[in-house]
Amino acid sequence: MLLLAALLTPAFADDAVTMEVVKNGQTGTVVPGLTLHVNQDASSLDVRIDCGGKSGSHGGAAHAGEAIAFTFDLPVGQYSCKGSLSGEFSDGTSGEMPLSFGIQVWPPMKIQVVPESVDLKGRTASVKLDRAASKVEVVAVGAHGVEAGKGTIITNAGPGTPVAVNWSEPTVEPIKLRIRAYDEHSFWSDLNVSVWSYNIPHEDVVFATNSATLDDPEVYKLDAALVEANKVYEKYEGEVTVRLYVSGHTDTVGDSSMNQKLSGERALSIARWFKTHGFPGEIWYCGMGETDLAVATGDSVDEVRNRRAVYILAGSSPGGGYEQLK
Repeated sequence: MLLLAALLTPAFADDAVTMEVVKNGQTGTVVPGLTLHVNQDASSLDVRIDCGGKSGSHGGAAHAGEAIAFTFDLPVGQYSCKGSLSGEFSDGTSGEMPLSFGIQVWPPMKIQVVPESVDLKGRTASVKLDRAASKVEVVAVGAHGVEAGKGTIITNAGPGTPVAVNWSEPTVEPIKLRIRAYDEHSFWSDLNVSVWSYNIPHEDVVFATNSATLDDPEVYKLDAALVEANKVYEKYEGEVTVRLYVSGHTDTVGDSSMNQKLSGERALSIARWFKTHGFPGEIWYCGMGETDLAVATGDSVDEVRNRRAVYILAGSSPGGGYEQLK
């Protein structure tokens, strides 16, 4: 926020000096400060100012059109600034006045995109700020940095309140969103979010009952999936960070906690296979157990379509408790 004030004491006639105070700053973005704009030649202009232990001073002549600036690069917090200003000017006027104002330094603003809110078909996503929001801009970006669509929303949403923002009809396939959000002081922060993903088609590996061991007759299914994964990786790496996410799933037969454990072990076996057979990107895995059924069933239902693994290539996590394979 800028505070503009003229020195209107009778001794400083015709606004000989005007004062500009940046009262709000943000770490790494905007530094609070004081700028004196000299509007009339001064044979002497003396300034003393202290803000939170940061001091500044000026003494000597000053010329019309000159700007005398002091900045206060301080940690996050609120500070009181005090000092004095005195001058003698070419028209024979002179005078002095105290300087007193407060400043505040804010931490960098945090932006979060609600993962489940991203709808590429509907061209919308929800954004949260940790401070009151004033505006959110989004640019959908395709391969090679091509702008695919964009949108802006003006808002007065409070801290943590989701702000839905839409973008125009994309001209190419969006692979990431470039978001810039502004708070009530017009400070801004940027966030780049990958929205690209690819679900690798494959035959499901069949594991023996209560086993997470890959049997040799099943490996050909992974061979085919690896060829596809590598092909897609080569196409998109450099545009986004391509990661492989492997999730294991079970039906509802048996104890749910045991199913959770078994699905995680099976996902880990598949993830390790991809790593040892040369997939070049990061690999993440998790067990979903009975929590994400492909076919809704009751308890203790032997449904083969629920006993599966899912292989997703994406630039960001599709959600869930994935762990990175080291």
